[in-house]
Amino acid sequence: MTATEQTRLVGTVTNERNQPMLGGLFTPLATESEDIELPVTGNLPAGLNGMYIRNGPNPMFEPRGGYHMFDGDAMLHRVLMSEGGATYRSKWVRTAALQAEIAVGRSLYGGMGELHLPSRKEVGTAGPIKNPANTNIVNHAGRFLALYEAAPATEVTADLSTIGLQTFGGAITGPFTAHPKLDPRTGELHAFSYLSEPPYLQYHLIDAAGEFVRTVDIELAEAVVMHDFVVTEDYVVFVDSPLLMDLESALNGGSMFRWEPEHGTRIGVLAHGETQTRWFQAEDAYVNHFWNGWVKDGVLTFSGSVLNSEAYSTSEASAMNTEGAQADPGLPTRFTVNLNSGAVVQERLDELGGDFPRINEAYLGVENRYRYMVAFSGVPDVIGHFDTVVSYDDLSGERATWFSGNGMVVGEAVFVADPSGVAENDGWLLAMVSPRNASADSSTGAAGATDLVVIDARDVAAGPIARMHLPDRLPFGFHGNYFAQAGEKPRA
Repeated sequence: MTATEQTRLVGTVTNERNQPMLGGLFTPLATESEDIELPVTGNLPAGLNGMYIRNGPNPMFEPRGGYHMFDGDAMLHRVLMSEGGATYRSKWVRTAALQAEIAVGRSLYGGMGELHLPSRKEVGTAGPIKNPANTNIVNHAGRFLALYEAAPATEVTADLSTIGLQTFGGAITGPFTAHPKLDPRTGELHAFSYLSEPPYLQYHLIDAAGEFVRTVDIELAEAVVMHDFVVTEDYVVFVDSPLLMDLESALNGGSMFRWEPEHGTRIGVLAHGETQTRWFQAEDAYVNHFWNGWVKDGVLTFSGSVLNSEAYSTSEASAMNTEGAQADPGLPTRFTVNLNSGAVVQERLDELGGDFPRINEAYLGVENRYRYMVAFSGVPDVIGHFDTVVSYDDLSGERATWFSGNGMVVGEAVFVADPSGVAENDGWLLAMVSPRNASADSSTGAAGATDLVVIDARDVAAGPIARMHLPDRLPFGFHGNYFAQAGEKPRA
């Protein structure tokens, strides 16, 4: 497939109902941008010679009912860095569902905030459930994939034009995780799907050329929410947690997710090339995102940001649920599983609440030393409104932090390896920093605008060594990645 010519779109959201996830830093942009040269404060490292792309929700039309950020149409934000300069562009991902809405000039779908089934006549082949493609973007085998875990992958181009669904030859036509894992040694892509009907979980393998290899059905007792997973050199690892899907609740205006302690928690370990999963009982925990995992001397070790309560909700007001944010902002936790004895140990690594864990991806699946995340410096109030970048050295036990400023929000900090570096932490962190208040000053950029900051990963506490000043305040987003120029490979 090839991308078709795409006209510039304009959004029409006014937030008539004063919904919390359409105001403040969730306020969507109304227009797309084309190759704007960015002012830069400081000096961009010579090794940053590629592009950073971030995905996130940006609804184009006024929602039909209650709105949650998980519902918003994907807008991709690309910052291209070369020879010390930077340019910015943004585009909506033109999914089939969004194109159906464009054709009639209004929203047709409900969502997690308030579930409505659209008219089949109006949405046509786009189907009854919207695929906003709004959670992550990855590159594999020359394909850029915009991802949303309840739908197939959507292929886009490097200039952010939309190609269409990527089903790997028709092999994966249903949900596809927003967090596939690229093995830096084999080039294979590991993925999974969690489903609303048996077997409830599937594991997928795609080879280095982008060709589908196999799917393994994994039987679960119920429909479990599973946002992320772990891949080691020899295994894939899943956490079957008490966070369950609840479609009946969603259809009646409640949350699509339900915390059910009676379900229990298990850790599933599937060896590469095998079809049978081994299960290990664990203390209740929902792991929203993982850092990494590996096996050494018969012990599986992995870590991530853990939630242990009912705070995870998709109700309309959940973003501003101060009590829930305080109760469970996500806490760094390490799991060890003795693959011989079956013993499982959970260890709290820090009391600093945060999420969006990242590592040097060249170390995926093997033992690594450094971890990064974003966190709340104080009492959490709004979901995802982190203000601090954190680095951990698991050898020395040291933690370093950089506070982005009062009233500022920092997004996921993506590690970019220095192509001339040697050590695991030789590189930089890229993160979007935005003011909560649209009229606030963002460093030396435009009033109320977002900066893409560059932090030396070896000295996080020193703060940004460079800032690229974007023309607008970007709405709260989810995940992004850095893509080096052709020919540059990950190194360990």
